[in-house]
Amino acid sequence: MAASVKVAVGSNVWVEDTDEAWIDGEVVEANDEEIKVNCETKTVVAKVNAVYPKDPEFPELGVDDMTKLAYLHEPGVLLNLQARYNANEIYTYTGNILIAVNPFKRLPHLYGNEILEQYKGSDFGELSPHPFAVADAAYRKMINEEVSQAILVSGESGAGKTESTKMLMQYLAFMGGKAESEGRSVEQQVLESNPVLEAFGNAKTVRNNNSSRFGKFVEIQFNHMGRISGAAIRTYLLERSRVCQVSDPERNYHCFYMLCCAPEQEIERYKLGEPSTFHYLNQSNCYALSAIDDAKEYLATRKAMDVVGISSEEQDAIFRIVAAILHLGNIEFEKGEESDAAEPKDDKSRFHLKVAAELFMCDEKALEDSLCKRVMVTRGESITKSLDPGSAALSRDALAKIVYSKLFDWLVTKINNTIGQDPSSKYIIGVLDIYGFESFKTNSFEQFCINLTNEKLQQHFNQHVFKMEQEEYTKEEIDWSYIEFIDNQDVLDLIEKKPGGIIALIDEACMFPRSTHDTLAQKLYQTFNTHKRFTKPKLARTDFTICHYAGDVTYQTEQFLDKNKDYVVGEHQSLMNSSDCSFVSSLFPKPREESSKTSKFSSIGSQFKQQLQSLLETLNTTEPHYIRCVKPNNVLKPEIFENVNVLHQLRCGGVMEAIRISCAGYPTRKPFNEFLTRFKILGPEATNRSFDEVDACKKLLAKVDLKGFQIGKTKVFLRAGQMAELDAHRAEVLGHSARIIQRKVLTYQSRKKYMLLQSASTEIQAFCRGHAARLQFEAMRRETSCLRIQKQARTYICQKAYRKLCISAISVQTGLRAMAARVELQYRKKRNAAIIIQSQIRRCLCQRRYLRMKKATITTQCGWRVKVARRELQKLKMAAKETGALQDAKTKLEKELEKLNSSLELEKQMRIELEEAKNQEVEELRSALKDMKLQLGETQETKSEEISKLRSALQDMQLDFEELAKELEMTNDLAAENDHLKELVSSLQRKDDESETKYEETGKLREDRTKPEVSVIEKDVIIKLEAENQQLKALVSSLEKKIDALDRKDDETSSNTTEQWKESASSDNEIVSNLAAENERLKALVSSLEKENNESDGNDSSNEQKEGTHMLEEESLIEDIEVDDEITNKLAAENKDLYDLVDLLEKKIGETEKKYEEANRLCEERLKQVVDAETKLIELKTSMQRLEEKVSDMETEDKILRQQALIPSASRKMSPQVSFTGPPPLENGNRVESFAPIPSRRFGTASFRGSRIERQPHEHVDVLLKCISQYVGFSHGKPVAAFTIYKCLIHWKVFEAEKTSIFDRIVPIFGSAIENPEDDNHLAYWLTNTSTLLFLLQKSLKTHSTTGASPKKPPQPTSFFGRMTQGFRSTSSASLSGDVVQQVDARYPALLFKQQLTAYVETIYGIFQENLKRELATVLSSCIQGLKDSSLESSAENLSAESSEQNSPAKLSEESPQEKLSEGISPAKPSEENSQAKPSKEENSQAKTYEEENSQAKLSEEENSQSKASEENSPANTWQDIVDLLDRFLGRVKKNYVPPFLAQKIFSQTFQDINVQVLNSLLERECCTFTMGKKVNAWLNELEKWCSEATEEFVGSSWDELKHTRQAVLLLVTEQKSTITYDDLTTNLCSALSTQQLYRICTLCKSDDHKDQNVSPDVISNLKLLMTDGDEDEDSRSFLLNNDSSIPFTADEISNSMQEKDFANVKPATELADNPNFLFLKD
Repeated sequence: MAASVKVAVGSNVWVEDTDEAWIDGEVVEANDEEIKVNCETKTVVAKVNAVYPKDPEFPELGVDDMTKLAYLHEPGVLLNLQARYNANEIYTYTGNILIAVNPFKRLPHLYGNEILEQYKGSDFGELSPHPFAVADAAYRKMINEEVSQAILVSGESGAGKTESTKMLMQYLAFMGGKAESEGRSVEQQVLESNPVLEAFGNAKTVRNNNSSRFGKFVEIQFNHMGRISGAAIRTYLLERSRVCQVSDPERNYHCFYMLCCAPEQEIERYKLGEPSTFHYLNQSNCYALSAIDDAKEYLATRKAMDVVGISSEEQDAIFRIVAAILHLGNIEFEKGEESDAAEPKDDKSRFHLKVAAELFMCDEKALEDSLCKRVMVTRGESITKSLDPGSAALSRDALAKIVYSKLFDWLVTKINNTIGQDPSSKYIIGVLDIYGFESFKTNSFEQFCINLTNEKLQQHFNQHVFKMEQEEYTKEEIDWSYIEFIDNQDVLDLIEKKPGGIIALIDEACMFPRSTHDTLAQKLYQTFNTHKRFTKPKLARTDFTICHYAGDVTYQTEQFLDKNKDYVVGEHQSLMNSSDCSFVSSLFPKPREESSKTSKFSSIGSQFKQQLQSLLETLNTTEPHYIRCVKPNNVLKPEIFENVNVLHQLRCGGVMEAIRISCAGYPTRKPFNEFLTRFKILGPEATNRSFDEVDACKKLLAKVDLKGFQIGKTKVFLRAGQMAELDAHRAEVLGHSARIIQRKVLTYQSRKKYMLLQSASTEIQAFCRGHAARLQFEAMRRETSCLRIQKQARTYICQKAYRKLCISAISVQTGLRAMAARVELQYRKKRNAAIIIQSQIRRCLCQRRYLRMKKATITTQCGWRVKVARRELQKLKMAAKETGALQDAKTKLEKELEKLNSSLELEKQMRIELEEAKNQEVEELRSALKDMKLQLGETQETKSEEISKLRSALQDMQLDFEELAKELEMTNDLAAENDHLKELVSSLQRKDDESETKYEETGKLREDRTKPEVSVIEKDVIIKLEAENQQLKALVSSLEKKIDALDRKDDETSSNTTEQWKESASSDNEIVSNLAAENERLKALVSSLEKENNESDGNDSSNEQKEGTHMLEEESLIEDIEVDDEITNKLAAENKDLYDLVDLLEKKIGETEKKYEEANRLCEERLKQVVDAETKLIELKTSMQRLEEKVSDMETEDKILRQQALIPSASRKMSPQVSFTGPPPLENGNRVESFAPIPSRRFGTASFRGSRIERQPHEHVDVLLKCISQYVGFSHGKPVAAFTIYKCLIHWKVFEAEKTSIFDRIVPIFGSAIENPEDDNHLAYWLTNTSTLLFLLQKSLKTHSTTGASPKKPPQPTSFFGRMTQGFRSTSSASLSGDVVQQVDARYPALLFKQQLTAYVETIYGIFQENLKRELATVLSSCIQGLKDSSLESSAENLSAESSEQNSPAKLSEESPQEKLSEGISPAKPSEENSQAKPSKEENSQAKTYEEENSQAKLSEEENSQSKASEENSPANTWQDIVDLLDRFLGRVKKNYVPPFLAQKIFSQTFQDINVQVLNSLLERECCTFTMGKKVNAWLNELEKWCSEATEEFVGSSWDELKHTRQAVLLLVTEQKSTITYDDLTTNLCSALSTQQLYRICTLCKSDDHKDQNVSPDVISNLKLLMTDGDEDEDSRSFLLNNDSSIPFTADEISNSMQEKDFANVKPATELADNPNFLFLKD
């Protein structure tokens, strides 16, 4: 529609553009036919009737209703939508139609419960456009007018139809409540069905990857109260032809591709493959989508089916049908060999036929017949007809389409049943979501049907819009009878009219077998050649074009006939109904008898038209509401608005058609007040004299001579183009007024310019006179300056020559002295090397001589011992021949028995002592627990109830613990008795074996001397006795094994009991009583065995004596035989008694084992209670420790804020990480140093863990402790004491012991280091030892594991003496075997010792560092105070000098070298501290030198303190004192070989303290000056020089800790501060300083005399702005630095800082090297 008004030059118009659809510009040339428009990017020439006027007063944010636009046309609509889209207002009205533009992002301000409340009950149009307003209007009409409503949501895929539908249902659910079924709302249930319907009803098209190929009408059902009572989903117009025919590059329905990407087991079950292998899918080359994973979508669809109530069996049946359809498509047909009947083409086709039959669960032959044959029923008979291959293929496709259609209908029915419908519903509100108008490059039968649907819906839409227009005109009481209705009925008649419509012609062509698309096209051309809506393209033979409401669409007829055919075959119906699958048979109910054997033709187009008619009938019964969704761009991204794309959608959605209808009447409607406001300039007299708006509007329109308008009740109605005519008149009036204004303004500007020129000339004259005077003065000033510069230059040249000579002399002297020193150093190195070589050679010669002598001595000793042994052997042989040898052996055995008894008594006594120690330890634990309760009560008052519960639990545990201690004592006694009994049994067994051997020898001798008859009898008896003896020994050995097992169970039970602290006293008493009874029986058994052996020994000895004395007498043989008979009988009786005893013992042992199993079970149950109590104790302990840390942090923060407290208090001698509290508890009877980091439960549970108590050679531990408690020095730079302790512990296998007291005896030695915290040498010595020992433990200890990965060790002896013997005899096995560090399985005592050692390392480090910090703080505070005093004196001197005006540059130049020289001079360093200790050759000399150096260091420190008190507090001396102090501490570190890693940490923290104190002092007002910065800078240079001399090995990165002070000093000494920008200051110059610190320095160092030395005001304002920002926390607002005094390392870092190879050449202490018990230290 073109504008029909005259376009004037200068007016704004819209011009059509191919890229942007419409562009605006200004008219520069105009005539009657063409105009020239100047746009932003180009100049366009267009026809007058092809442009549209632009509203110059268009609001920036647009209007919410299109009918309010001044110009209602396409560019105006586009501009309004784009303006609102850019302002995130995506909804706009066009009358009652809502246009929704998809923003592709979240807009929270448009949704929410408060928005729902706003739209509830509000009038339509009262609030901003919104889907809630449309839903509310529909709901209100349904309630008030009792008429069902329908909301039609249309648009392209991706335009936001689903979201709009969701919001509509959300509002309806909000108004009507929730559904009753399953507790979910109707909105949720409907949305949950979307994934299922999309999988089976959506497919990829040319324009969209997820296009709906069906229409969906959601009915929300309401009862008479207006509450939701149910819902239903109606589907329309499913595109069935897509199942069999797909165009490239589109895809078939999603479910086919999902099933091909299903899990492997399902693919094998359905015999599927790649999509490219199926005919129904490979018609297009598109198989996968880039943004969609079909495998994941398959699983999501399965899950959605579960949600909507589809069972797993039904899901399997559904996908089995989908797979069967794919296999159906791969069945190909060909003519048979004998006839033209169709049959499967090859084996591949037969395979797919078989698989399809299996999936349909029907007969394979029946399926083949239904595809290849037809049964024709005549009057009394039926004829079977074979089909040709083409007809068979059509039959196959018809079966696939009807099965898929039935399956889709079943899914919709199932979903409706799940949602729940209300058949008695009174009203409904329907939401229609259907595909939009489609126009592609290639348009087939599907697009033809879709566009037919949109034509029908557009007709319905046009009728509704025209009705709304009529209601508007009627409301305003204007005449509208001549307005014509724009209708598209001619297009609908062209398509669906019977019998001459396009669909009717297509159906007619499908019924003829020989029809093709060519004949169809010719038929269409002949029939509709004269129709105005039907045209034939010029270059196409079979295409035709239809002029739709949204534009012309050209259709290709190639596949129209194939896609329209849809045979309803009776054979297919009966085949599917006879399927064994109930699901398949339910899809095809049994047909009526008269049509079961017939085939009826049915077209897709006819069915489509019927469903469309049904949909329109449903819509006609409702009151429609429209929502048009628009997709702003095709890339689906926010903030992109494509005009061409949006305009196309508006046309396809019918919005432009609605505008066209509005333009046919009165498109411009303005309220009276707005009309007068805009156009009153055309007739001011009409508005000034009249107060009636209607009368004023009529007069105004009459003055401009406008025809055709109408005046309503509230608005002015203008015809199309009249608004532009009014704007043209308005532009003429405004132009005339503008010319008058310009004339006045030009006059004013000319006068103003003249006045400015006059004043400027006066100023120029004055400036010229002043300039001449200034030039004369400048010449005089230059002359004076030249004289002064010459004087200064001569002075500078003389000074420079003098300095050069002085530096040259010093350089020559330095070189000569250095050369002499290097010569002396070279001589000393050669001399020391010669001494070392000589000592090594002498040592080697002495060692060789010693080895030769040792070898000769050993050879001599061996020879002598061999000789003595031979003599002893001969004596033994002679003694064996004597008759009294047996008696001697017996006496020896008795002596051994007595020794064993004495050792048993000794061991019992030792056990009693151990138990006493344990009792004492229990008492200590009780006192510790009481102290802990008191502390917990003081610190945590809020947890009083929980603490009271824990106290009662602890008291119960203490009582149980006392009982368990007593029971443990009894158990240990029983175990000791069992050991003793086992030893007695073994000794008796040995005696029995010896007596048996003697008895056999005696028997042999008697055999030789007796008669043959007598020997035979004795032999039988003796054999029998020997057999009985063997059985008896076997029983005794089994008894010993059972006793050992009982002992092991006893030990395990006792260990579990002590670990768990919970075991019932009654069960323990029973076990102990049983053990006591068992021991009594064992004692009786042992006593009987002793008696038997004694008697047998006595008999054997008597027999041997008789044999010796009566060797030659035959009469005595008979008496001996009688005695043997008596002995034999006696032994047999005793053996029988022993059998009975053994049986009794076996029964008792079995009963005892059962009781032990019950006891173990009780222990496991009560262990959990103990563990819970322990965890609560640990939590309370940790919380108390955290409170202490918080208190300490608050104290340190308070000290920092107070600037006067520069000297740390003497109470902070230790690190905050470690603190000693309370008296040290007893550990196994030995006093141990305790400290806070170690939990108190270690001392309670560790003393009772372990099944067997590992005892160590305590007599050698005393020697070790005595040695290491003294100063033993270093070897090759490594501490001898630490290495000696480590090798002894490894050799004694202490780390593997379950329980030992050696660690408890070693730990107090480490505690001696902190007894005198003022002795830095002693602290450094023990810091080196403890850190080195901790490194060795870190490398050696590993957690004990029960797996078999490590090689098995030989069994350990159970007795104390056995372990002692093994420890001293097999020294080679326990040695280091050539490796410095060994891996051992660490038990609990070893791990506890490592934790204690770690705490001591941290404690000693903290004390050592705090000593340095304390001494440094004193010197540093005096230094800072001296600087403050000097700065005050210098300021006073400057004031006096300025008043007398006697300062001169020469004096300043003379004073500066002297100050530099005074600063460069430093006092001599003490010789005692400069000399560094070196490793000596002998350890005794090291101890002496260590004590002498300690005394000398103390004397030197006292002398230094006295000298410092007497000297003046000059700043140069004080700064040098800091360097001297650092030198002394560095000397102590090097002398005691402190690991470099710890040394670096010490100096890093020290420099950090210096940085904090100096910077905080510089931030004070009196110190923040240029002079103070120069002095501090000079001292920093000396400190940097010291760091370079001390080397990075000990200092590390300590210099970097002073970065805050260095940057602050650099800022102070910078002269041109005014040139510094804010970025340079914060990023380059002072990046480490905070904003508060920079602001304070910049404000305090201001100078009124030297402006260049001040920071620019812009920088200060920026800093102040950042500093006053409210987002900063409280800590960042302080300009003072805080100090971190925590321990800056961990045990793992110490372990990583050392190497194992450094300990390869370490020698042991001299006192232990000569001790024979410590020879393993030399290995």
